[in-house]
Amino acid sequence: MTPASQKRPNALVTGASGQDGALLVARLAAEGFRVHAIVRSLADAPATRTGDGDAVDFLEADILDDARMTEIIASVQPTELYNLAGLSSVSRSFADPYLAWLTNAVAVANLLEAVRRFCPSTRLYQASSSEMFGWVPGGAVTHSEDAPLLPQSPYASAKAAAHLLCGTYRRAYGLRIACGILFNHESRRRGPNFLTRKVTDHVRALRANPSPPSAEPLSAGNLKARRDWGFAPDYVDGMCRILRQVVVRGEVKGAEPEPDVASAYRDYVLGTGQSHAVWELIDRAFQLGGFELTWDFSGEDPGAWGARFRETDVAAVRVDRGLLRVNDPLVIEADPSRARIELGWAPRVGLDSFLEEMLSDASASA
Repeated sequence: MTPASQKRPNALVTGASGQDGALLVARLAAEGFRVHAIVRSLADAPATRTGDGDAVDFLEADILDDARMTEIIASVQPTELYNLAGLSSVSRSFADPYLAWLTNAVAVANLLEAVRRFCPSTRLYQASSSEMFGWVPGGAVTHSEDAPLLPQSPYASAKAAAHLLCGTYRRAYGLRIACGILFNHESRRRGPNFLTRKVTDHVRALRANPSPPSAEPLSAGNLKARRDWGFAPDYVDGMCRILRQVVVRGEVKGAEPEPDVASAYRDYVLGTGQSHAVWELIDRAFQLGGFELTWDFSGEDPGAWGARFRETDVAAVRVDRGLLRVNDPLVIEADPSRARIELGWAPRVGLDSFLEEMLSDASASA
């Protein structure tokens, strides 16, 4: 899938030092874009370099610096703009709700206004979040694009505000804006505070020293909570399809594309459509690392659950009661059928799709 034919189109990517940003920068450069990648510090840039020479231009800027961001947008005049920047931690948003609001809502308003004023022909992708959706505590929910918004964290509230504002700018000002509502997606570039990184880092450490004198068990939250996890490169592909949706829908249908106007743009949920329990993710990671576990789910108290190494009967996994959240839903699932049908998006499914990469030797140096 390539961008519309023209002489070296420009792309602007915010949050280029994060997992999705780094993968997206590499993809766009390979497609022939001149990529302008925004990082908070140029010290972050080497982690996103692609080997494409002058295809990527790293720019130092703070997403909260309205004047600087407006200057960049007006100067670059991007064909495609992907806004992936912002505070991404739900727990941190509770500690600093104002920062979550500034980075995930106010900064988006500033970007939208800069596009409206200085480059209204730009196609803009906004990274929305499945956290925007509501749920029943302890229950099970499946989210499509039409699910109600009921944010339950400062992070989710700010994301919901930005999501709604993007729809307003699309309708009121005729801007070509599309939001991707992404469920969990993982890779070796995932940050160390995410569950998948904590698990794979722990397993890799055990594999390097399988018989430590006093290895601490892996700590986890609700082991029976079920979530939808996918492989990050597939979701970056989904982002590109969402932003180029007018052309992509025509290709999928085998028909001429509809007019490329704001009213043709819509938002899409991206997820695998499959959920796995936290304990299943942990168990498979340990298996891939060469360790078999025996699980104990006896009793009604989730804080007493855990696992032991099958070979030695030593504790391997324990529940940290501080990570148990009574208001969290037991099951969160995605309904990505619109993206599958309209955009031909087909993500890999199953835990191995990302765990094998995260446990590979290359992950240690990523």
